[in-house]
Amino acid sequence: MNLNVIFKTRFGPAGLIFKENPFALVRVILPRPDRRTLLRQAGKALWGKTGRHKNADMMVPRLQNYFNGKPIEIPWEWTPLSDLTDLEQRVLLKTAEIPYGKTRSYKEVAEAAGRAGACRFAGNVMAKNPFPVLIPCHRVIKSDGSIGHYGGGPKLKQAMLEMEGAL
Repeated sequence: MNLNVIFKTRFGPAGLIFKENPFALVRVILPRPDRRTLLRQAGKALWGKTGRHKNADMMVPRLQNYFNGKPIEIPWEWTPLSDLTDLEQRVLLKTAEIPYGKTRSYKEVAEAAGRAGACRFAGNVMAKNPFPVLIPCHRVIKSDGSIGHYGGGPKLKQAMLEMEGAL
């Protein structure tokens, strides 16, 4: 069964969904304007019940610090991508390498993942990213410099990129 924790950020409530034993992150839920919208975003199938785990307890303040303008560090080794295809994993792992305060285009990410010309595919992988912020898909923008889409909405993506000094 999944467990969850909801926490406050300056952008509104956000959430973590995880499995307890062994610990595994299931999803990071980006901040929403209110708790009801947050709960609706993840869907009832994922939420499970409210719970605690030392790794979740370590992750929450790191995410809160990120939303206050500090780079995030993941405090443990994790392999959250095992249920994805090899190419999807490569796209997300290349996205995870984008430094705080920098951006890459969908085209650059696709090329780095070994699939030049697969910009649309890279965008679709970003749309399904279960770990936004940890795998910073908000740092992937269009080749023309516009920000493109984002699961948390374009206003949140813009705010995050501005907060990081990437725009």
